[in-house]
Amino acid sequence: MTENGPDLKIYLSLNESATNYINLGDLKSTTGKQSYDIPDNTVISDQMYVHVWCQDFSVNFGQAKLQ
Repeated sequence: MTENGPDLKIYLSLNESATNYINLGDLKSTTGKQSYDIPDNTVISDQMYVHVWCQDFSVNFGQAKLQ
């Protein structure tokens, strides 16, 4: 669950600050289960965080560490 905002994207990243990230596309919904296609060349075990990012204003709407 996240707040609504303009131009929200889903990012996977190696670290909490998302200095190196993979953009999975637009946030599909602010609540509930969602699924996203991950590029074939992604080593998913290297991606430690998922972020909800407002691309228009460069604001982090939330993040979670992947287990």
